[in-house]
Amino acid sequence: MRKVLGAISLLALIGCTGGVNSDVQANHAKQINKKVILTAGNEMQTMDESLLHAKLEISPYYQDAKSMAVELIVTNSSSVGVDLQFNSGMLADLLLIDPKGLKVWAWSDTMMFTQALKQIRIGAGKSLKTQFNVPSDILSKVDKRGFTLQPKFKGRSLETNSPIVNDISVELRLDH
Repeated sequence: MRKVLGAISLLALIGCTGGVNSDVQANHAKQINKKVILTAGNEMQTMDESLLHAKLEISPYYQDAKSMAVELIVTNSSSVGVDLQFNSGMLADLLLIDPKGLKVWAWSDTMMFTQALKQIRIGAGKSLKTQFNVPSDILSKVDKRGFTLQPKFKGRSLETNSPIVNDISVELRLDH
């Protein structure tokens, strides 16, 4: 009798587990159908003449990802090296700006940096790269057109008062 009850209990347990598993798979399939993709539009520049050239490279973001990868590339196109000074360990920041021009998020809001002066030389034809990740909970706020990513380079030239990098912003495009 114990063997029969044990076998029935085991079958009931296996049957329940299989039912839960199929429900989970069904819910997962429903979420995949509601795909949200954020991609970058064209880069907008507001300044042409600068010591260095800045560019943003943005990987597409899919709703099931944890973050969107963004890289700021600052390039020295001249034939001589450029010496830069930084007031902290932060080389650059990245801001998410809403359609009204208000800051929604800054990468540096949740970061800590050393408070030491630092000098970096970017050689002729060389680049300095800074990587950022925009978290998915921040990207969920991008629900219409007009949101932009704007990098803020923190280096200062030791030799000139000219603008260091061109001001750029990239609009995020929402695709369903």
